[in-house]
Amino acid sequence: MSPYPEQGAVIFPIRPPYILGETACGYTLRLVEANGYDWRRSTFASRGIRMKDLTHGTTSALARILDPAIVERIDWFTPRASETGGVILCGEAFQPSQILYDRQRFCVGCWADDSGRSYGSSRRPLHLRGWWSVAALISCPLHAIRLLDRCAECSRTNRIGQASCTSCMCGADLARVARIEVPSSTLAAERYVVGRLGGLPRIFDPVLDGLPLGDAVNLMQRLGCCLTAGRDVRFGRLPTERRSEMMLAGYHAIQRGPEGVEEALELLLAAPGRLDQLRVQIGQLYCWFSRLPKGRLQSWMAERIANVVRRHRISWQGWDRHVGSSPVPDRISASQAKLLFGSGWERTVAVLEAAGLRCELQDRCRPTVDRRQVQMLAKRLETLVDVNALAKRVGITPASVRKLVEAEILPLDPLGQTASAFPRFDPAAVEAILGKMAGRAPFVASPPKGSACLAAAARSVGIVPLCRALLEGRLAPIGQLEAGPGFKRIFVPTTGIVEACRVRELPQVTLSEAGRILRMRQYGLALIAGTGLIPVGENSRGRRVLDRRDVEQFGSRFVSTTELARSRSTSARAILSRLTAAGCRPAIELAVRGQIEIRLFDRSCEIYLKTPQMKARERSAPSDIQGRYPV
Repeated sequence: MSPYPEQGAVIFPIRPPYILGETACGYTLRLVEANGYDWRRSTFASRGIRMKDLTHGTTSALARILDPAIVERIDWFTPRASETGGVILCGEAFQPSQILYDRQRFCVGCWADDSGRSYGSSRRPLHLRGWWSVAALISCPLHAIRLLDRCAECSRTNRIGQASCTSCMCGADLARVARIEVPSSTLAAERYVVGRLGGLPRIFDPVLDGLPLGDAVNLMQRLGCCLTAGRDVRFGRLPTERRSEMMLAGYHAIQRGPEGVEEALELLLAAPGRLDQLRVQIGQLYCWFSRLPKGRLQSWMAERIANVVRRHRISWQGWDRHVGSSPVPDRISASQAKLLFGSGWERTVAVLEAAGLRCELQDRCRPTVDRRQVQMLAKRLETLVDVNALAKRVGITPASVRKLVEAEILPLDPLGQTASAFPRFDPAAVEAILGKMAGRAPFVASPPKGSACLAAAARSVGIVPLCRALLEGRLAPIGQLEAGPGFKRIFVPTTGIVEACRVRELPQVTLSEAGRILRMRQYGLALIAGTGLIPVGENSRGRRVLDRRDVEQFGSRFVSTTELARSRSTSARAILSRLTAAGCRPAIELAVRGQIEIRLFDRSCEIYLKTPQMKARERSAPSDIQGRYPV
C-alpha cells in the first residue's frame, strides 16, 4: 500500500479498537503502526497535521475516519483548550502550565497490566493514559512506582511522535525499563488526583471537591511548599521532584479542614523575621491567591487568611479587598501610619518605636499598631512647631531660640526630633518654661514703670543669661500681660538687671566655649580631645563637655604659633621659622591623613622669641621697680 494514498481513498484500512482512557496522540500512534507506518511517513504528516495539534486536543483529522462516538471519547481523555483559556482533561479544568504536552511519560506497571490482560481474542495492546500528562503527578498511585519520561539506554527524553508508543528513537523497549518504587504512604495526593480523572476509585474531600482540579492541585502544592520548603524559599526555584512531597503535605493539611490550612500559615508567622516583611512563602501564596478568579476558592482562601490576620493582628494588605470587612478594624500597619504622619518609612517606624507602639516587633512579622493611638500621636505631631514658628510665637528671633536650645533652656520634643530632621518644639512645654520665668508676677493691664519686657532686656544682657537668672531666682519679674508673645508679655525691672544676669562660670564648658578660652578652632580642639589630652565627658543631653579647670590648665601649659604671632604682630610662619631655627620642637603635633593639623609648643618656648632689646629691658626692669616702689 502506498504511504501517500490519494485524497478521498481509504487512508487506514486497519482500525484498531479504541481503549477507554487513551489519548488522541496515543491512539493515532497505534493507528499508524497498525497500518505499517510510523508517524513521519503517515498520511497525517503528509497532509500537514502535526502531532502538536493532536496533543492539544485538535481531533478533526480523526473525525473523518472514526465514529463520532469514539472521537468524543478520545476528546474526553485528551487535554484540550477551553474557551476561558484553561485546559480541560476528563472534565476537569487545569491551567496550561499544569499539563505536559510534548513529553511522553509512561508507567511500566500500567503497561505490564496491559500485557497481562486479554482484549477480546487477543492481548490488550499497550497504550497511553490521559492522566499521565498531568505535571503534578510524579508517581503512579496504582503501582507505587515513578512515572518515567527518559530512555534507560540513551537517556534521551521521550517525545511524543518521535517513535512509537513503547519504543525510543534508539530502538530500546520502554516497557522493559527498570521500575523505581516509591512508598505507597506518600501517594495519597496522587490517588485523589487520579481518582478525579477516572483512573482510580474517587476519594472525596469536602474542600477540594468544590474546586476545579487545577486549583485543588495548586492549593495543595502552595500549602505544602509553606510547610516543607521553609519560610524564605521560592516556589518556582524548587525542583520538580519535590512537588509530590509538597502536594502530599498540603493534602494532609487540607484534610484537617480549614484549621489545617490556617495552621500552615501560622507556622510561618511564628518565628521572627525581617522588619515589616511577610515570609517569602506567604507572599508567594498571596500572589497566587490574588490572581485567582472570583469564586469559591478565592472566597474560601480569603476567609482563612482573615482568620489568621485576626488572631495574630498582623498587617497583610491587599487581600482585604476580597473580604467584606477588615478583621482588624482597630489596627493599622506602619505603612498606613506613614500616611497619617506624612513622613517617610524609616521616620514612621522610629516614631512608633519611640512612642512604644511597636514593642511586639521581635515576636511576629508585619506587626500592627492601635489605630486610635496612632491617630492621637499624629495629632500631637501636628501641634509641634519649628524654630521659625516658635520664634514668632514667643516674640524673639530664631537665632535666640537656637541659643536657648543650646543652653538647654528650651527643650526639644523627643518625638519631634524623631519625626523630623529639624528641631521641633511642643508649645505646651515652652509655655511651661515661660510660666516658670513669670513666677508669681501679677497680671497688669500695661507695662509697669521702670520695666522692660524680656525681649527688650535680652538686647542688653543676652537672652541666655536673662533666662537663667529668671529660672534660678536671681531676677524676679514685676508684672505680666494676659496676652501677647511670651517674651513680650513678661516684664523685669531695668535697675540691677546687669548684676543679676552676670554669667557665672560653670564647672563644665562645651567644645565651642573651650575653643574660645584657648583661642583655638573647634575642629582642632576636637582632635586634641579625641587623643585624651583633655578629658571629655557628657552632659544630660548627651553633648560632649570639658572641665573648665582642665581647659585652663591645658591653656597655661601649651601655646599655638597663631597665638604667639598675634601677640607679636607677625605671622605664624615667621614664629615657626624662628622656633625651628632655635631648635625648639613642638610639644604636641597631630596629623590627619598625612597633613599636620595641630602644632602646639610649650609656653617656655617664648624665651626663644625675645629680641635683645626685650632681654635688656627685662634685666633693667627689677632695679626700676625697686627704685620706684621701695620695699
